[in-house]
Parts: sequence; C-alpha cells; structure tokens
Amino acid sequence: MPMRLSIKPDVTVKPEIRVIRPPDSYIDILTKSESDFRKYIAEIESDQMFKNMLKNGIVKKIGFKGRIPTHIYQDFQDRQFVKFLQDYKITDKIGWESDFFDKKALRNVKQLSKKYNVPKGDLIKAIEYCKHLKLSWEGKGEEDYTAYISFDDPNNIRQIEDTQSIASSNEAISQLAEIIEKNRISETDFIECFLSENIDAFKIARKLGLDVNTVDQIIEIVEKVNVASSEQINIVEPQVLNEKSPSQPIAIVRRLSNPPRAEIQINSTEEYSFRYSIQENDPQLKKEELDFIDKLKIINQRKSLTFRVVQFIFRFQYRYFVSMNNIYLRPLSQADIAREVGEHESTISRILKNKYIETEDGIKTLHFFCQSKEDVILRIIKEREPKEIKAGIRKKPFNDAEIADILENEYGVKISRRTVTYYRNKTYSLPKFYERNRSIIDPLEQ
Repeated sequence: MPMRLSIKPDVTVKPEIRVIRPPDSYIDILTKSESDFRKYIAEIESDQMFKNMLKNGIVKKIGFKGRIPTHIYQDFQDRQFVKFLQDYKITDKIGWESDFFDKKALRNVKQLSKKYNVPKGDLIKAIEYCKHLKLSWEGKGEEDYTAYISFDDPNNIRQIEDTQSIASSNEAISQLAEIIEKNRISETDFIECFLSENIDAFKIARKLGLDVNTVDQIIEIVEKVNVASSEQINIVEPQVLNEKSPSQPIAIVRRLSNPPRAEIQINSTEEYSFRYSIQENDPQLKKEELDFIDKLKIINQRKSLTFRVVQFIFRFQYRYFVSMNNIYLRPLSQADIAREVGEHESTISRILKNKYIETEDGIKTLHFFCQSKEDVILRIIKEREPKEIKAGIRKKPFNDAEIADILENEYGVKISRRTVTYYRNKTYSLPKFYERNRSIIDPLEQ
C-alpha cells in the first residue's frame, strides 16, 4: 500500500498586541472636565468613609516623590550665587547691587556682561535669582522652583537625593550659551539645525560655516539640556484661578533664551500636588471600603496619565515650544500617544478633552498639538515656501520630493511623494510651478 504524504503549507502567525478597553468607571473619570474632576475629588474627600480611612492610616495623601525641600534648594541657590560673586569679583565694583536688582537687568545682559566680564549664561542665572530674591523680600513669592518630578514611571517616581543633577544641567546651559554667543548662531538657525529630528553634523557645519568638532560639541550639550528638560517638570504654585473660566490650563510652558530652550511647569493645585497611598492588604476591610479604594486608584490613574501625556507632548513638540512658531509643529496622532504611554486610543481621546497648556502664544488645547500630516504639509507650502522665496533662499517653490525629504529629515516622518501630491491637490490652489498645460489633439484633425 503506497504511503501518502500530507504536505501542509507553512503558516506564519503574526503576534498582535491587544489593548483591553478600560472599565466603565475609569472611562467615567476620564470623561469629566477638569472642574468636574476637582469637584469629584472634593466629594470623595468629604465622604465619611474617606475620613475614617485617613484617620486609620489606610489611606494617606502624599506629595509627589522627587520633591526637593524648599530650604535645601534655597541653600543650594545661595551657595551658587555667593560662588558667582566670588569667582567674578562682582562685589569689588561699586553699584553692582543696583545693576543686578534692576527691573530691566535682563534687557541689559549684553552691557552688563562686558562691564563685569561675566559669561552671559552665568549672568542671566544670577539676575533671575536676584529677581526671585527681590520678590520674596516683598512677600510676592513668584514661583516655587524647588520641585522636580519625573513621570517616566508613575508608580516608581525617581527620587532626587541631591542637587548635583541641577548643577550639571545649569553648567551645560551656561556652556551652550557661551558657544552659541562665540559662534554667533542665531535663534532661528539653532532651532532649525540643532533641534530637528535627524541631525547631520556635516550639513550643519557647511550651512553655518563651523568646524565639525564645534557642531558635535553643541549637539552633545543640546542633548544633555533637552534630556533634563523632558525628564524634569517643575511644580509651581498656581496663579489666581478663575472658577468661571472653562480653559484653566493644567500646565504652563515658558520659553527661555541664551540658549533657546523651554521648560514646562505643572500648576501645583491641591488636586494635582498629591497622590493617594493606599494600604489595601488589611483583611478586615469591608467590600464597600474596597470599592471606595478602587475609586481612589482611578483618581491616581487619571493624574498619572494626564502627566504622562503632557510630558510626552512637551518632549515631542519641543521645537514648537522653543520657537513658538507653528511651522515646527510635528505630525502627531492620538494613536501615536496611545502607543507611547501604553493606553487604549479611546482613553487618550478622552484624556485630551478639556485639557489646556498655557504658552506665550496663548492657551492651547492638548488637541492642538495633535497635528495631521496634511496640516504640516500645507503649512510648509503656505508659510515656509513663500517666506524662503521672499528671503532669496529659494527661487522656486518646493517640489513634492523636496517636501517628502523635509518631512523625513526635519520632522521625523517618512512619507511618499505621491502622498504629498495628494495633500497638495486637496488645497485647490496650485502654484504656477505645478500647473501643467496639456494640448489635446483630435485625431480626426490630423
């Protein structure tokens, strides 16, 4: 009897990562506006069960880890300022107090730098510290610079044990400011060359007329400064809140100069300055108490997710925050954010609602930073293209292949030329460079 062979085709099974839809109770919390969320927390904490748990030590309200006590940071700042005065012999010159504590001191940095023979970076830090001191003397504490927290892992926030990281970051900023000033690099060139997605040291050196070693040095320092900016978020005292305002920002982004950079600050309102620490292993806890604890966990989850989303947006759209120019906004979808923070896309859609970031260009919704590829392409065509032609940088508009290259090299998005053509045609306003006159010859006329 002949043997039959059964040959089965190879089957390749691709692994899929499935994100489970969050529970309805979590969705309900995510859907709440900021004002409703704060009211919900107030209701929870006014509940007698919460008060009993707080009293019995089952629940504790703890501040975010990584917070440097005010007096320790103040001592550190004092020592740095005294060292600055000694290193540059500032006190040997008469009238230095009036120069450093003057309201317009930051506007006269160039003149003061020459007068006291001090690098601009160190001088700016000293003047800002004098400004902070003056406000504290007047009882107007402007901001609290003592809190630095990292949201990379919300359940295990890195504890900052000393001020070495801050000193290292400040040193890098001062060094970067000196190099930029020495080589006369403009803010526009700095943002375009050193904050783009794909940095090419040789191209930058040719464009700015610098040697490659200097460019490599700048790139290395910029990386240090940007890492510090993205990993650390200031917690500052809240401004006077307007209860009727529907657009109260949960974060503020400030632009800093020399070198150009940005920092993000989270308003330390009572609701966002703490988390609930829960001891749920007590066997005597009743079902209703366990159910109540679940509500506290969900509140913690919303806070952590909000911070992670805000931090990611700040890091992803960093060039925009430094420049406050829409041309630097990168394509970003809700699916991209979901993949980054490991949440369901519907969860991200809900967390983006009713959330705002305050910038120098006004209060922006979180949705504003979710730019489509079409938005970015049309902005290059309508804003960047005419500006470069007028400035004499170009003689004719970008072609579709050039725009595809710009998206890949400067925005970190790989896109085909045909896709660029598709989005361009949707504008219905083609420049003459792209018009094609075709003559149709009737074969009967030949």
